[in-house]
Amino acid sequence: MPEAIDTLEQVIQLPGVPLQPVSREITKLNYQLIAVKRKLYLAEHGLIYLRLAKQSAMSAALLVQNPPHPVDTWYQAQQKWQYAINLLEEIPEESFSYPEARKKLKLYRENYQVITQRFNFAKQAINLNNQAKQKMEAGNYQGAIKDLNKAISLNPGQSEAYLSRGVAYSQLGRRIAAITNFNKAIEINPENAEAYYYRGDEYLQIGEQKKALQDLNKSIKIDANNPKSYFNRGIVYYLIGNQSEAMENFQQAAFFFGLDGDSDNQKIAVDMLDKFKQN
Repeated sequence: MPEAIDTLEQVIQLPGVPLQPVSREITKLNYQLIAVKRKLYLAEHGLIYLRLAKQSAMSAALLVQNPPHPVDTWYQAQQKWQYAINLLEEIPEESFSYPEARKKLKLYRENYQVITQRFNFAKQAINLNNQAKQKMEAGNYQGAIKDLNKAISLNPGQSEAYLSRGVAYSQLGRRIAAITNFNKAIEINPENAEAYYYRGDEYLQIGEQKKALQDLNKSIKIDANNPKSYFNRGIVYYLIGNQSEAMENFQQAAFFFGLDGDSDNQKIAVDMLDKFKQN
């Protein structure tokens, strides 16, 4: 078509050629060319949008395989489904991809609703966990456990809820239940330093020094600035007769308690050091 237009534009320059009919034909061809280019543009971009939408949908589906998941995972999946939907909605009717896009749009919207519901459940679980923490601060451990049971039923993938429930059980003296919850918190999030600390503390309380030491080592490996882990590890080393390691850990505990502005616990750690020095 561009060649035909070029030819007519050359013809119109020749003497004796009627201008009006040729000009009309050139105009007609130009409009046709614009229409063809638009169709090609829509076809190309429709295919691109459809491909990107499929990729985003696949990524969202893979992300939430093998639930349960933490709230961030549900949020990321929700955003990926929304992005896929937005792309499909941008594909115009004139595009060759439109029929397939409309079919997928219905499915993607249904998936988006499901993921949004799971995301909302996960947010409710966080609110319940925060509410439970407030009850624990007030000494209402049974009330906290009830809230945490609800949180876990809404989103079993929330490591923090198991951690909090473990702490509540620990305060009630239910050590096996506490350890079971810390186990679950670690299973969901193997990098949860607090869960290792608290489980190590439970093992320390029941005389399992070896297991306590393993957990405290892991806790410190993940978070090297937690004074409580150093303090408890110092106690473990003291109990197993390793005085030099005990002193080193109490020293670290005193240092980090000081950085945290926790003067009371810093004094306790310093007192432990002084006892070793006197011996």
